Amino acid sequence: MRSKIAELVSEAIGSRQGREQLSAHGWVQGMPIVIAQPEEIVKDVMSLVAAHQPPVLVATFNPEDNELWFLYVAIGCTALKVEDPLEEHTSIGELYKMAVGSSFLAFRIAQMPTSSVVHAMEPQRVRHHAGYRPVNISAVNGR
Repeated sequence: MRSKIAELVSEAIGSRQGREQLSAHGWVQGMPIVIAQPEEIVKDVMSLVAAHQPPVLVATFNPEDNELWFLYVAIGCTALKVEDPLEEHTSIGELYKMAVGSSFLAFRIAQMPTSSVVHAMEPQRVRHHAGYRPVNISAVNGR
């Protein structure tokens, strides 16, 4: 059984507008997408990211309004200053909120010797046809 987040991601990627929106932020066809619940701990999600060929999109959602959140994540950036590690129990939802106001946010988890970068995309509103609360897809470039 697919998760609600996986269903929303499928809807976003299945629409022309969704693909355009994601492509404007670096997504390309075939890029791995890691699905994470918003309360999942960043270090656990990053272990899944590391298992793929980064960069990776991490998809989660805002449980308050069902907006789909995407994080573009590149790990192991040796050219970056080594950041202090995030708090041990920082969730992926909290990381999204920290990153949403900046172009890129450098961060590090304690288990990694190098910093990583994350780019939080604007929240996506996806019209979902599989029984979840429908919302409208966000417009691309004001369309």
